[in-house]
Amino acid sequence: MFELLGIIDGARIYDPICNTAEMALVAKADNSQQGNSNKASLIAAEIPEFTEAKITADNENFNYSGRINWEKSQAPAFAYPGTAVKFKFTGTSLKVELSEDGWGGENYIDVYLNDNSQPITIQLQRNSGNPVIYDIASGLENKVHSAVIVKRTDYVTGEFEFNSIIIDGELLPANPDSTRKIEVYGDSISAGALVEHDETGVQDPEGNNYNLYNAYHSYASILARNYDAELSLIAQSGASLIDDSGYWHQGTGMEAFYNRLAPLDDAAIWDFTNYSPDLIIIALGQNDSSTIKIGEDMTAEAWKDRYKQFVANLRSQHPHAYFIGMFPSMYHDQKWDTYLTEAIAEYRQEYNDNRVFSLIQEQVTHGHPRISEQQKMADTLKEFIDNTLIKNGFSWDVSK
Repeated sequence: MFELLGIIDGARIYDPICNTAEMALVAKADNSQQGNSNKASLIAAEIPEFTEAKITADNENFNYSGRINWEKSQAPAFAYPGTAVKFKFTGTSLKVELSEDGWGGENYIDVYLNDNSQPITIQLQRNSGNPVIYDIASGLENKVHSAVIVKRTDYVTGEFEFNSIIIDGELLPANPDSTRKIEVYGDSISAGALVEHDETGVQDPEGNNYNLYNAYHSYASILARNYDAELSLIAQSGASLIDDSGYWHQGTGMEAFYNRLAPLDDAAIWDFTNYSPDLIIIALGQNDSSTIKIGEDMTAEAWKDRYKQFVANLRSQHPHAYFIGMFPSMYHDQKWDTYLTEAIAEYRQEYNDNRVFSLIQEQVTHGHPRISEQQKMADTLKEFIDNTLIKNGFSWDVSK
């Protein structure tokens, strides 16, 4: 997997190229200067000729990660944060063709090219939903290059469709998927909301600040890279576990969209057989604690029953996976830590399921966790996996 990348460089946010007009370098001999004609011809002969070709998204050499909607085979839709497409190619240039749906706010992607630790960040252009071509790189050495396109933001900014790449070389088979697989169900913390804000331990800055969202720096993505594992990140800002609560889209909760291709209760249904995780992390409760008044809206027992049912629903789809029910490191009423740990303990006993565990992260910030705080959560999870889970039978082939 990829090395942990640095913070976004605002100067590297690129404008799109909205047409495919080509520019050609032509060397011509000046007949009036016979002494230079041979030299000019030699220069022209040494300039390699490249022809650009469009390669559509259904090519088998693309390698996709995350929960992606394939309703359009040549325009798969990326709704969830951290969804990605990886590929290798030869040639001297790279363009990507994407369509932005205009559903939400500013939609951002990162393009990682070769071993460059600093991504090319693009704010997608809406263009009435029509494809836009973005010029990623030119003047490259004609050799094998690797590239990854990753969705930085969650569905608060909508989704985009990946249409094609345009290269002047050949698309090669991408590296195969890791056999290790992680799936995470969470809210804005898991999605990496405001993770790139440069002040830690403080309230979030005012405004939407979608340019500071980056799922690549969430604890979920860091953890997956630590294990060289594939990641499916089902996370949405404002989402609670319980439907009709939280802050996301008219109270749509994870109960309503955990099995869908986008975080909407009317989105297409996901086929769980497409991805079999070894480890499932449920990082929900922050938005429940902020919007549900225990004793008025519902009892603690009722919330725990809904949590247990959610775990049971996922267990029915993934009979061999290990689970961690986690409260992330953002301040909340600590009574909710107790509700979660009690729900997990009761589930283990009632369902006779000893592959489900609870983990409460240290509360460190009133705002969303920044990169360093996300790193601490990933470190705590890794320690928990390497010790508690492994001692209880976990391995990276349990889903096989």
